[in-house]
Amino acid sequence: GAVLKDGQPSFFFSKVAGIPSGSRVIPAVLSQERLVLGAVLKDGTRIRGQYQISHPHPKLPSVGQQDEPKPQSSALRSTNQRERSGSGSSISRHRQVVKSSLDSKEAIASLHPSPISTLHYLLHDPTWRRRNNAPVKHEASSSSATPEQQWSDRHEISNLEPNPLVLDAISNANCIVYGCGSLYTSVLPSLVLEGVGGAISERNVPKVLLLNGWHDSETSWAESSGSDDDGDRTLKRMDATSFVKAVVDALYHTGSDVHRGDDVNSDVGDSSPTPLVTDYITHILYPIGTEIEINEQSLAESCNSRRQQQRIELQVRGIESIPADTCSEGSRSGGLAHHRVFDPRALVDALLDLANGR
Repeated sequence: GAVLKDGQPSFFFSKVAGIPSGSRVIPAVLSQERLVLGAVLKDGTRIRGQYQISHPHPKLPSVGQQDEPKPQSSALRSTNQRERSGSGSSISRHRQVVKSSLDSKEAIASLHPSPISTLHYLLHDPTWRRRNNAPVKHEASSSSATPEQQWSDRHEISNLEPNPLVLDAISNANCIVYGCGSLYTSVLPSLVLEGVGGAISERNVPKVLLLNGWHDSETSWAESSGSDDDGDRTLKRMDATSFVKAVVDALYHTGSDVHRGDDVNSDVGDSSPTPLVTDYITHILYPIGTEIEINEQSLAESCNSRRQQQRIELQVRGIESIPADTCSEGSRSGGLAHHRVFDPRALVDALLDLANGR
């Protein structure tokens, strides 16, 4: 956490987080409750907790398939004993897969079996692990989810209101930027709050989505090729159109039942006006060399419906990039030499041009 005063981060937090002097940091939520994130996958599986969402673990082999233990040094035996005796016992059963290793067989085996569909805020309940008798919404998937992954409706928070300073900042912004980072645990949590979507749609300013330079385990999943979960799994990844849809859905459904079944700009439904994609996103900037697929025809189709009299398009622009392992931000995010991140100066210049109407 960080000590904030009038929206300003503490000196210590500013240094640790690398926040430039003069920046204003606004907490998205003001609540006396301890909140956690939850996600629902497309197949109905529920995942509880930010770490479980963004860092899925490899499946453990069955008892009969485990390798014979190898001789250990005394130091390693001591470490394992501490892990088994303390809270680290659950962590020692898994090997974390970092974001940059998604091409490995182990990483593919660890990914979620279905894409993330929706994000939710949940009340923290210290006894939820031991009290898992309440039915979940998606009964079909409850058998495949572990008790640690399920939650009951009473944990879910509807219409969570943002910090009023957030809405005030939006109303005074001359450019709105959806930053890089983990899509579902870093970007969307601030967008699903009540009233944020409406505040953004009312602003006639550039609204810029920054694409990441590579995929992580939130934007990738592994589909099983058969009915057996232990069979071959195929790596799937979101494209730029899917990123846009995730952001727009989060903003459009703010204050209503998430995923009501009516997509933005769809041709189905009544004749009431439907928000446009460009109400929420007007520009997409990406680091040249990003591994995220960008299909401008698909983006154009997602922005237009047959009911529209005037065709609209997102402005898509590549920005000069640098190898991810040459900067601290890229290295901290697990970037490798073949991954790309925005060149900082080129990105700042591009955003200033948009903000100033150039």
